Amino acid sequence: MIATALDTVGGLTAMVAAYQRLGDIDWKEKTERLSKLGTVDMRVDYLKPGRGESFVCHGSILRTGNKLVVTRMELRNDAEELIATGTATYLY
Repeated sequence: MIATALDTVGGLTAMVAAYQRLGDIDWKEKTERLSKLGTVDMRVDYLKPGRGESFVCHGSILRTGNKLVVTRMELRNDAEELIATGTATYLY
């Protein structure tokens, strides 16, 4: 579940970065490219047991290229403890 949450947030972060990178190209071509966005590689570091009542994932962009986006993600619990981190590469 932790890896899925991190991958989802990383993918959404990558989609925003790719959308901005594609700039002013035709809307149809842009949506077609973004609809094919997929995870190429992902590493997850599990730092603590996933205990808590609620969790928050945060994603940030490390690099945006012509076809790849690299993101970093963090998962924290309601006590602000860092539960897991991830780094992922997405192809668009």
